[in-house]
Amino acid sequence: MESGVVCPQHAEKLKLYCLNHCAPVCVVCRDSKKHRDHTFTPVDEAAEVGREGLQEKLKPLQKKVRLFKEVKVTWEKIAGEIQSQAQDTEMKIREEFRVLQEFLQNEENMRIAALKDEEEHKRKVMMEKIAVLSREINTMESTINAIEGGLKAEHASFLLRVNAIRKAAQRPLPDDPKQVTGALIDVAKYLGNLSFTVWYKMKEIVSYTPVILNPNTAHRELDLSEGLTSVRCGPKQPLSVLLYSQPERMDQHRSVLGCEGFSSGRHSWDVEVRGNQIWALGVMAEDARRKGDIMSRLWMVRCHYGKFTAFAPSCPVSVLPLKNRLQRVRVHLDWDRGKLSLSDPDTKAVIHTFTHLFTDKLFPYINTWNDPPLKILPRKLCVTVSLHSC
Repeated sequence: MESGVVCPQHAEKLKLYCLNHCAPVCVVCRDSKKHRDHTFTPVDEAAEVGREGLQEKLKPLQKKVRLFKEVKVTWEKIAGEIQSQAQDTEMKIREEFRVLQEFLQNEENMRIAALKDEEEHKRKVMMEKIAVLSREINTMESTINAIEGGLKAEHASFLLRVNAIRKAAQRPLPDDPKQVTGALIDVAKYLGNLSFTVWYKMKEIVSYTPVILNPNTAHRELDLSEGLTSVRCGPKQPLSVLLYSQPERMDQHRSVLGCEGFSSGRHSWDVEVRGNQIWALGVMAEDARRKGDIMSRLWMVRCHYGKFTAFAPSCPVSVLPLKNRLQRVRVHLDWDRGKLSLSDPDTKAVIHTFTHLFTDKLFPYINTWNDPPLKILPRKLCVTVSLHSC
């Protein structure tokens, strides 16, 4: 019993614990009317029981604190990754717009230079015509002045000069100036559909890829290209990095998903697999597990050093009788009809077709364990101008 802890009523040490009142008491309190017929136990035993009870309460609390601290560390890493992602993405956005701005600036400079050239040429032509016209005017004005001067002369003087004046007056007149056509700047050539013309020409520097990879789903040992259209194996990562993973990220399969899922319609994309010996292509359901075994909601064809196998939920693995080395693979999803086909776009040969009544949103799935990159190929751009007004 600690020294100084005494009953405030009787100044006796608190040696007992009343189980009825759940309070420490002294021996005088025990014999008092207030505690008659109550049950008592020594304070050290009661304290031990109380400590044991609190220890049991402490364990889940301590466990929860450890969990919260682990989550806090993870969230702090995520906060840092968010900042790093934002900075990296901002840099890439600026670079993309720099290329576009440079293209637009070049187009502007080229058109203004062409305008200046046309202005210089047409001004030169007009100035030459004006110079010829000015000489003709000077000649005719000289003749007019000579005739008018002779007419004003005295009779004798006039008669002495009349033959020369008559000869000057009889000179053939120059032809009338022809109307100048096409002399003005062809303004319509420069301003007509200007923005459309430049936008159409921009096809030379832009591309459209039907599937964009989602870096937030990519396994930690995969590297994505800046445009998020190709993936390759990256360097090995320590276990601490592999264990730190958001729910959407693949943690065992070296795979990555497309950023857009499909829940209706038909969709296709071509993947260049040239030189890669270990890869898998297909689709994965939105609610599929991203951790551990993910096969339950995944449809894919896998290539392993020339051996092709097909995987589908609740179906045995199928070995495919394919011998040709593929350069490209076309993945075609017809969600409404429940078909997923993989084919060789070069030979039109079908590699495998899955049939299933799809109910979930499906995301493009790419897996690789080999160094050569898998690249989603861009589509050829085609602009069609409708003859109907909007």
